[in-house]
Order: sequence, then structure tokens, then C-alpha cells
Amino acid sequence: MSTSRSTPRLRLTALLLAATIGLVAISERGLLTGMPGEMAQLAGLACIAVAALGRVWTSAFIAGFKDSSLVREGPYSALRHPLYSLSMLAMLGVGLATRSVTLTCALLATFAVTYAAAARREDAFLSHAHGESHTDFVRHTPAFWPALRSYRVPESIEVRPRVFWKAFLDAGSMIGLYVLLRLADLAQLTGVTPTLLQLP
Repeated sequence: MSTSRSTPRLRLTALLLAATIGLVAISERGLLTGMPGEMAQLAGLACIAVAALGRVWTSAFIAGFKDSSLVREGPYSALRHPLYSLSMLAMLGVGLATRSVTLTCALLATFAVTYAAAARREDAFLSHAHGESHTDFVRHTPAFWPALRSYRVPESIEVRPRVFWKAFLDAGSMIGLYVLLRLADLAQLTGVTPTLLQLP
């Protein structure tokens, strides 16, 4: 299996999300119960769905080109790190799906630090690779919060299906994660798994 600069971050992400599913299965989360809990989980699903679709759209512009060219169209015309921003939205969705304020805040804090560090490394790499073009990109394009007025979509783009296919797998895994969280929650609520923790 090949590794890339993002491999350690992806492994950490998988480990933390697996731990989150486990915590949901063994914890009672009394703050968001009944209708508020259902609303939180539906809001979580909405965040995850938007993030999944957004990551597919973003990947159409960057899949296969990330290291070889400075992409400044589509989502990259509005912000420099749309994939990280959408991943943060997904983490908010995961947190809401847990029905726990503690887990939501922990996920957001952990991944905010992780993605900020990854964005700094990516900016350093792109600055070295593209020089003044990247400096101009940084000067005119915010890192994480989109400048929607700057958004532009070209008439056509080159898409590399073999690389782009990974975006669909990524989106499917996000929806699968939500399903696993709901199953873990149901297992805890119905007593299939023991209650070992109390989380707000």
C-alpha cells in the first residue's frame, strides 16, 4: 500500500472515529435525548451529507493535479483549503450524531488542530513549488472560510476518473460512518451494549 503526506493524518482520523463509535456504544448521553437528540442527529446527517457532496465536487477540480499544479478554480477560487473546511463540517456532523456536547467539542478541537497543521504544511509545499503564484493565491484567497463572491466555475475541467473515484469512496465512507454511529447509539439505548460512561 502506498503512503503519502496525508497517510498519518488519515490513520489518526480512522482511529479517532473508531474510538468515537466505541464511546457512543458504551456511554449514556443524557443532555440530548428525545426530540432534541433526534434533531441533533438529523442536523449531523445534513452536515455529513453536505460535506460528502462538497468533497466530491472539490475533488473534481483537484484529483490528480494537487501536487503538479496550483488549482484556483471552483471551490479553490473561494478558499485555499476547501477539503479541510468540508472535513470540519463532517466532524461537526459526526459530533452532532453522537448526541454528546463533550464528543462534539472534542472532535472539533482535535480536528481543528490537525487540519490547521496540515494546511500549514500544504501551504509551505505549494509555496515552494509555485512561488509567486502561491503568494498571490494566499493574498487573495482565505484559508478556511469561503469568500463566496470570488467563486467561479470554469466552462470545462479535466477529470481523471481513476483518481476521482476515491472521492466517491470517501463520500460513501462518511455516510457509512453516520450509519455506524446510529447503530452504536441504538445498541446503547436498547441495552445491547453496557453503559460504562456518562457523557454530557
